Amino acid sequence: MSIDVKIYDNGDHTCIVWLPSDGKPISGCRGFTIQSKRTRTGKQVTNYCHGFVGFSPTDTLDPNNPWKFPVQRYLWWDYSIQQGDVVQYTVIPVVRDRNNNLSLATALASPTTPAMTITGQSTAHIGAYFNKGIVASQWVSRALANSAYKGQKISAIVQKPGDALRNALSGLLRPQILKLLQDTKAANGKIFAALYELNDPELIAGLVALGQNCNLLLGNGAFKPPDNDENKAIRAQLKTQIRVYDRIVGSPHFAHNKFVVFCDSNGKPQKVLTGSTNWTCSGLCTQANNGLIIDDAGVAQDYLDAWNRYHAAGNVYPPTLTAANSSSTTYQVDSCKITAWFAPTQQAQDLDYARKLINAATQGILFLFFNPGTFQPDSTPEKWTLLQNILNRHHDDNNAYYNPSLYIKGIVNQEIPNLTEPPIQGKKPPTASMDPTVPTPAPVALYTSGIKPPQRLSHDVLVPANIKNKFASWEQELLGASMVNIHSKVIVLDPFGDNPVVMTGSHNLGYKASSENDDNLAIVEGNAPLAAAYAINIIAIFQTYRWNSYVSTNKNSPSMWHGLVDNDQWQASYLQGDSLAEIRFWLGDVSAAAAASSSGTTTTAAATAPAPPSRSKAHTVSVRGHRSASPAKASKSAVAGGKK
Repeated sequence: MSIDVKIYDNGDHTCIVWLPSDGKPISGCRGFTIQSKRTRTGKQVTNYCHGFVGFSPTDTLDPNNPWKFPVQRYLWWDYSIQQGDVVQYTVIPVVRDRNNNLSLATALASPTTPAMTITGQSTAHIGAYFNKGIVASQWVSRALANSAYKGQKISAIVQKPGDALRNALSGLLRPQILKLLQDTKAANGKIFAALYELNDPELIAGLVALGQNCNLLLGNGAFKPPDNDENKAIRAQLKTQIRVYDRIVGSPHFAHNKFVVFCDSNGKPQKVLTGSTNWTCSGLCTQANNGLIIDDAGVAQDYLDAWNRYHAAGNVYPPTLTAANSSSTTYQVDSCKITAWFAPTQQAQDLDYARKLINAATQGILFLFFNPGTFQPDSTPEKWTLLQNILNRHHDDNNAYYNPSLYIKGIVNQEIPNLTEPPIQGKKPPTASMDPTVPTPAPVALYTSGIKPPQRLSHDVLVPANIKNKFASWEQELLGASMVNIHSKVIVLDPFGDNPVVMTGSHNLGYKASSENDDNLAIVEGNAPLAAAYAINIIAIFQTYRWNSYVSTNKNSPSMWHGLVDNDQWQASYLQGDSLAEIRFWLGDVSAAAAASSSGTTTTAAATAPAPPSRSKAHTVSVRGHRSASPAKASKSAVAGGKK
């Protein structure tokens, strides 16, 4: 017997995925532990990545033998790493011996993975950076239990530059943005920023430090009558410190961009930052957001040209703006293609470009949507949201793009007054049940296919998702720090295929964004490390929502999972049917995954949900001629992969 193992890194954490090479359960296995070897500043430390619960409610973690809290799954995360660390991992089965004692089955262990240096950079000129963003999680609850935070609200904590919890919640995103600003100042460079909302004190200070080299096109804030300008106070303040240009548009428009072009001292564009992140305390710390950095003069010039178009438009939408936005240029960067689209367009040309890629996906689609808008009738496919195009891949109604084996996973966060519209009546089923804007007290929907109605999560569980009461080894979690929990707008296609694609930006990926808003959408084709990074981020968020929803729904059930299973039968549900297909998808073995998925065999445990591998570069190890392997689903044996 051998174990195949694969690891990913996204700068924030690593993800370790494994599977017995023969696909069979290990006799006596009570789970796995992951031995880690981490070298930091020349010093190597060996430790174990372990679970957080034992076999009995009375079990306590032995700090000298943490492996005795194994994980009953085939995927785990290591959040103890930092950028620059060099890491290696070995997956070791934990078994009960003849004397009923737990022991490490080192003879059955995987080989040690090759050394990997932790970095947030995907490829030489393209990087993706994420914040932690989901406030309702165990590590935040434990941090807030510290006496230093007694009586403080999270909304106040995240406004304090230098605060440890603020820094943790903002992940790699905050320091990366600040570094871009600082590096530009040091080089006497200039920036051209188009922002929608702005209130974060640290980011504001970074802009102010640039003085007259900072050119800020500041749009409308969201929903603050009578002038709908949440930026009013900071707008007035900054006009005495930097170059501020107003773009205050009227309803139904939104000046919704969030991008910055970084230039040299001569004003020549060098790189661009885009993504979903509003420059606010909540955008940086309590929502799920992303930042995409493209270090390419051509792409940066494209964004600067768009900045100039928005600036020239003033507070209105002249035909020249939409005409210029209705075509695009594709650039070659790091052997991949980058196409930048800007809205509004004349005829949703940006969506048409994206739809062709969605319809060409052969293996899997993952997504995060924030306010894509209402579903539109079949008779007007040109007005469909991209969510409709994704789900349509599973519909067999004279559909040339039908693919029932396509892996689909994603989340929609939608319930914003004045932005969503009433649903279209008379739609054929199951379209209505799939529409995220159908009236319901459920602002978040988890999609696991294009034909099965999503699991809707109500305010009792979300927003944000939380565990409301202490449960087994899980602490009560925070609720109410931010109305919006998922703010990323991302689609990933075939992350492990021949043409991986990432779509992200400020664009909400619906017709309204394309036809009425200031928005941008970067489409990156052929960059496998970047696609893996985003895919892992998406599935990790999916896992967190799914688990917390399970706890909320089943906390009073006698069959509710509370701890590890003290036999080796826990393996069975992972090694067949849909669960195995999911593991194989994350392995990149899509043909095997499709075969298993279409076999009709389904064995899913109550609390399971797909779980994240992590990232950009992957290291694989195999033994005895077997190739390496990768992720699976989240098990009912563990809370969101090491994040507890």
